[in-house]
Amino acid sequence: MKRQQGMTLIGWVIVMALIAFFATLAMRLVPMYQEYYGVVQIMNDMKIELRNNNLSKNEVKTLMARRFNIGYISSVTKDDVEIFRGKNTAYVTKIVIDYEVRKPFFAQIDLVGHFHKEIDVEPPK
Repeated sequence: MKRQQGMTLIGWVIVMALIAFFATLAMRLVPMYQEYYGVVQIMNDMKIELRNNNLSKNEVKTLMARRFNIGYISSVTKDDVEIFRGKNTAYVTKIVIDYEVRKPFFAQIDLVGHFHKEIDVEPPK
């Protein structure tokens, strides 16, 4: 009896199904994380901006909304952003962004990403 070599058709179908599953997973997750890293970059830029300027809460929200618009960040809404001030100070001391992204994966199964980023701003010198 000759020795069989190679994969059968069923083996190839299983391998291709696994590749398709992980490719679909990556296509759904990678944009979520790219957007999150855009949010992190904007938050770091805001930290520098707020350290050098004394801005009101409304000015900070407007500036962040403009930067989110320029960076094509659509998952963060106004309700996801919290801005805090220190006691007896006029400057912003902390910004917290906490949001959730939900992407359809397969049938009734969704992929959910929960992202949280906060920055503490040093007082202007």
